[in-house]
Amino acid sequence: MKKSILKFSALALVIAAAFTSCKKDEGTVIIDPVEPSDIVTITESTTELKGQMKGTLLEGKTYFLKGDLIIPKNEEIVIQPGVTLIAEKDAGGIGYEITVHGSLISQGTKEKPILMTIPPADRTEANIFAGMWGGIQCSEDAKLVLLRWTRFEYLGDQGGPGTPRAGSTRYGFWTRNPETEFILEDCWVYGCKDDVYRPNGAKINLVRNTFEFCGENGGDGLNCKSGTIGNIAFNLFIGGATNAFKPSNEGASPVQSNVFVYNNTVLNSGWRRPGMSRGANINYEVGARGGAYNNIIVNCKRGMRALEDADLPNLKFNNNLYYATHQEMVNEFIPQDAVNSTQQVNGDKVIFGAVKENNPLFVSYNIDQFSYADYEAGELQPKNMNRVGTNNFRLQSNSPAKGAGTTSFSPLTVSWVHAVGNRAPSVMQPNVDLGCYPTSGTGNNHN
Repeated sequence: MKKSILKFSALALVIAAAFTSCKKDEGTVIIDPVEPSDIVTITESTTELKGQMKGTLLEGKTYFLKGDLIIPKNEEIVIQPGVTLIAEKDAGGIGYEITVHGSLISQGTKEKPILMTIPPADRTEANIFAGMWGGIQCSEDAKLVLLRWTRFEYLGDQGGPGTPRAGSTRYGFWTRNPETEFILEDCWVYGCKDDVYRPNGAKINLVRNTFEFCGENGGDGLNCKSGTIGNIAFNLFIGGATNAFKPSNEGASPVQSNVFVYNNTVLNSGWRRPGMSRGANINYEVGARGGAYNNIIVNCKRGMRALEDADLPNLKFNNNLYYATHQEMVNEFIPQDAVNSTQQVNGDKVIFGAVKENNPLFVSYNIDQFSYADYEAGELQPKNMNRVGTNNFRLQSNSPAKGAGTTSFSPLTVSWVHAVGNRAPSVMQPNVDLGCYPTSGTGNNHN
């Protein structure tokens, strides 16, 4: 692992680190004290955001990211329901980001969601994977990132000078400390160039979210590294480039990654990443432990995978349903490069079948509409392969996914320090119906 010693000045909070691959992620950050006079307090008249700031973005207002917004150590920004934040670009065409050394609290509601996006003229299909702004990038000092009912659009691209990923492709969200608390609930991510979320350590709770158009020709949805502990549940993931969820213990954290992935629905994922070494939709590797239950996997490049270097004695897959329109997909229900290790963790209630067997019977979705050539078409894939649109992924009353799950396990227990009170995470219990839309109506709230 390559380490960089970075130093922030009191006025500029310069963060610089060059990362050239997914193998080189962590850095050590040294922060000089920030004088209170250097921090701008957001007021009722504020509409432009840049530099070191703290305070509250007021309900229903529109704000413009005119530079990298920096939340200093031990400070916070709270975003109220109905806020729109429009990220602009610098003179070199690099979109700005939110850099968190303290806490960011984005508290939208179903009735008044928050929108973080780019200027209207740039919100085109051609820019889905362009990476138009930098999302949320955390230093090792970040305490809490709480994101509820917030829609994120057009994330990624390279970091600008003085940012954590200067010169390298940014993830939509990035944390770097096992003590940072990251909560993503009822959010929607539309378009991300690389990984949506890369925790190089964090306490996580990612539930009831929707992900579409994630990863141009690589990148995962949730790409967990060492020091990541928590739960990923009741998410809808459609059209990812590689894996939807990849727990790994790669890195130098003394905290072993331990992630439970349950009651998710994953469709049409893994196809934009070339080759057969990736695209397992849910993938455990490099010493990660945890469990994956009650998931629905539809027309993905490969089935759920446990590599030989995962913590196999402390890993379990069961009560997951696989469906495939084409034989090539069936052949990879158990990925051929990890047959023995995956079979070792598979329980006896995994639902496999032949081509077009075990259709989960979504309320309204043409599950067999795409040819195998469509899946392999890379950037020329049909766009509706990767979007939710008007489809309804709830289960019909006669679905084989109804009642096929297990509730014999409990979500992973996480010790929350900053996420308390009305900031406490919504820890979801497993449901006996498979996927993110159980018939009880207690799962994903989108659509």
